[in-house]
Amino acid sequence: MANVIYPKTFNTGPPNNIVVPRLDWDRPPWNRWAFHHIRELLPTTEVWRGPHVVSPLPQALKNLDGLLVRGTTGEDMRLDDFLSASFTDGFIVLHKGHLIYERYFEGMTARSLHLSQSVAKSFTGALVGIFVGRGILDVAAPMTRYLPELADTAWAGATLQQVLDMTTGVCFDETYTDRYSDIGQMDVATGWKPIPPDSDPHFKWPADVWSQILGLKQSTRAHGAAFEYRSVETDVLAFAMERVTGKRLAQILSEEIWQKMGAEENACYTVDAAGYALADGGLNACLQDYARFGQLILTGGGDLVPVAWIEATRNANHQMFGAPYDTVLD
Repeated sequence: MANVIYPKTFNTGPPNNIVVPRLDWDRPPWNRWAFHHIRELLPTTEVWRGPHVVSPLPQALKNLDGLLVRGTTGEDMRLDDFLSASFTDGFIVLHKGHLIYERYFEGMTARSLHLSQSVAKSFTGALVGIFVGRGILDVAAPMTRYLPELADTAWAGATLQQVLDMTTGVCFDETYTDRYSDIGQMDVATGWKPIPPDSDPHFKWPADVWSQILGLKQSTRAHGAAFEYRSVETDVLAFAMERVTGKRLAQILSEEIWQKMGAEENACYTVDAAGYALADGGLNACLQDYARFGQLILTGGGDLVPVAWIEATRNANHQMFGAPYDTVLD
């Protein structure tokens, strides 16, 4: 796919003179435009909102522009100044189920579908909880029950719970600045990035996400020993759900959450060359629908996700979190 040309201000109007590089569309300054124009950059698949009535977000609007918040360096600043300084694209506040504040910037609108990045993992986890609640998935079962091919990978012997908790021992390098790291290779596998033009011609890049998963055969520790953030674990969960349901992830999310929660807009996922929707970060949705999902989780699953599952997500074993993750929890 060629570089794409877009307006200098990344707002509205026809393309003219700014090139969005295919290797760095998710880096500043191009990401300000790219994050809410993903369908113009990458192949996607629809998450249908269905024929149902939109679930209302009752309004009790307040002007919070002057609200003092703590800035990134510890100083107090007005909320509107903070949103500008932090390059925010969209910002929404719900209080007791009511929409009280909503702002959009840099050409994003209420209908824009914005890339969620790793927020997508929360949707995948909620879907797993639905199927566990129905007895279709079992957290104590080995992953090979659902994906027998994993017997020849580093996930051999890992349980569904360990994949959910990211406590398997699978070796997966999540260094985002290294194009040859596992997550760098995933950029190519997902179709997010082309193979770097200056890459080693003998290096074998994964053709798609499933191929990359099957190629992960090294372990760093015993399963269940410690937490380590690995985006690919979420994709393993998605493949398991696709296997047990016979449906693709976009259809699963549509039927199990998007339609039932009364979404405002269709959402979409980025897809790889095999048509797999990226569960760990490829979901795009409008801001109000992200808010609806947040409200759903806040209210205990809203009869969609089991209450016990929601509670379990709030009660992790902190002993599993060592450096560098423990500093975030202080």
